[in-house]
Amino acid sequence: MLLLPALLLLMQTPPAPAKPDLAPAKQDPAPAKQDLVPPARIELTTPFPVHLGSVGPREIREAAYGIKSLHDRPFRLRVLDLSLGLNLDEAQLAAPLQPGEVRLVKVKVDSTGLVGPIKGAVRLGTDDPGQPNYILRYDMMVRPEVTVDAERKSFGEVAPHESPELDFHFRREGGDPLKLVLASEIPGYLEAELVLGDGGGNLRLTLRPRRLKPGVTAGLEVLKVATNAPKQPLFTLYLDWRIALPVVPEPSRVVFTEPKTTLLALELRARDGKPFRILKTEVQGRGFQVLDAPGSEAARQVLRIRRTGIAPEALLLVHCSNLDEPLRVPLHYLDPRARPAKGAVPPSAAPEPHHHH
Repeated sequence: MLLLPALLLLMQTPPAPAKPDLAPAKQDPAPAKQDLVPPARIELTTPFPVHLGSVGPREIREAAYGIKSLHDRPFRLRVLDLSLGLNLDEAQLAAPLQPGEVRLVKVKVDSTGLVGPIKGAVRLGTDDPGQPNYILRYDMMVRPEVTVDAERKSFGEVAPHESPELDFHFRREGGDPLKLVLASEIPGYLEAELVLGDGGGNLRLTLRPRRLKPGVTAGLEVLKVATNAPKQPLFTLYLDWRIALPVVPEPSRVVFTEPKTTLLALELRARDGKPFRILKTEVQGRGFQVLDAPGSEAARQVLRIRRTGIAPEALLLVHCSNLDEPLRVPLHYLDPRARPAKGAVPPSAAPEPHHHH
């Protein structure tokens, strides 16, 4: 306890909003002693500052300060300032503090309207002009009303025939019943459902790989969920996924970007490393052709794709021995000379007789 008086002296300067203590006008600017803080006449007998730890969003805690008088005569304490959320019953300070007396001063701390790390204080003055002001400090971590178990989740690797589900779990501590509203658009291959219960709710998501556009094999979804909590009105959540195809095309889209380029390669690799056979290929649309006929089994196959015209897009279907459904690979030609008007929607590829191999 010998260090507490010195510690108090370091914190006895009043905060900015407080009125300065009245002091005699300086007669001579030379003596520096007139600027010194008067010596402390109290000692704290409890740990300082008071750490209240983790506090609920509408919880009321109590901070207690043991104050021992070091003065040789009685004096009174009075409240000069309180931080937001504090309540001190001044009846505790009504009687003078006697020499050597130890008094426990209790302060109610209400966390309503606060969130995160909070620091506050009680500033006490005395009726003795020979004493400084005393600042009794506390700190706490106020938990938010609404929390979510994770801001980012992953479906991981998903087979094309699977429809996995996962939940983002929301919890509300105190306050009104939780309300959740989806505040962002959901793509067609993702289904969302809000399920509310006592004290919380779930955002349930289901991935439908069969609804994905050809060539789309991975994604990161950004979801917005609004709540009725004043301090947490909006949550941003992230969800990633990858489609685990038995045969991995590289690239996932074959794109021609130069008029002089008419031949590109498509590599097909078995995910499990085992040999497979290409049964047949077919092109849905105009302007593209597969040059290679199906060959023997191999864990890695290469198909050469020829551009035969200026059609902007088509779809290559590759039937493989280790696939229940054909692999779909988009084919594109980005003609630099064709500049569609701003906002125009490019026409879809017209159907033509399929090219089979």
